[in-house]
Amino acid sequence: MASKPVILVTGGNQGLGHEALKVLARTKKYHLVIATRSQQKTDEAIKIISSQTGSNPADFTPVVINLDNDDSIFAAAKIVKEKFGYLDVLVNNAGINSSSNKNATLRENYQAVFNTNVFGVAVMNDTFLPLIRASKYPQRRIVTVTSGLGMFGVALKETSPYNISKYPVVPAYRSSKSAVNMLSAFDNVTFRDENIPTILVEPGYCRTAFGGFNGDKDASEGGAVIARAAVEGENKDLYLKIIDDEGKHAEFGW
Repeated sequence: MASKPVILVTGGNQGLGHEALKVLARTKKYHLVIATRSQQKTDEAIKIISSQTGSNPADFTPVVINLDNDDSIFAAAKIVKEKFGYLDVLVNNAGINSSSNKNATLRENYQAVFNTNVFGVAVMNDTFLPLIRASKYPQRRIVTVTSGLGMFGVALKETSPYNISKYPVVPAYRSSKSAVNMLSAFDNVTFRDENIPTILVEPGYCRTAFGGFNGDKDASEGGAVIARAAVEGENKDLYLKIIDDEGKHAEFGW
């Protein structure tokens, strides 16, 4: 059992997840479980984050999670269960915008994106739910990073800079985030009586490797929004809410 709330963040070795972890680490208030796709990447992430934030390496636990591999998710959950017996906050941050296979067919590209961004998140939530149920933390929750690109109101609104006409890219990614939004909405209703909100966070268009280092703001700004979604606010006020890129609470919707 840890003396601090235990937070697990996927995709912690780079981009927004890495920046969110640095924000959380600087507070010295949390024990952070860092998940990446390899032990080497996880160990390197812990070394960098602890060094840059002046944190105690003992306040980190490394796990390996490949969202395309259920066994890796089960193994990570086993580590968390054996070390702590519970999980206070799960942050589903990791994701992809296209297949790593540049010769992938249309079907293969959609399958790769949905396998990671949707099916992986669904398995994460289902696998770690018993550990979150075991948490006594009043603000226990599941946080999932989404994107305005997956919202119909953004995709179809003529005045939006990211509507389909002006930004006709990554249809598989857009669709996967629409699916994740519905998954979170379903879980929100299902787990509401247990005081386990599934919160969506939309960090905005940030300059990371994920987007070719294009974007409207620095990755650290987006990471801060994710960190706030993980630990701020009362659960009763967060049901069916999306935390937007300014940290404001918006209603779920199209």
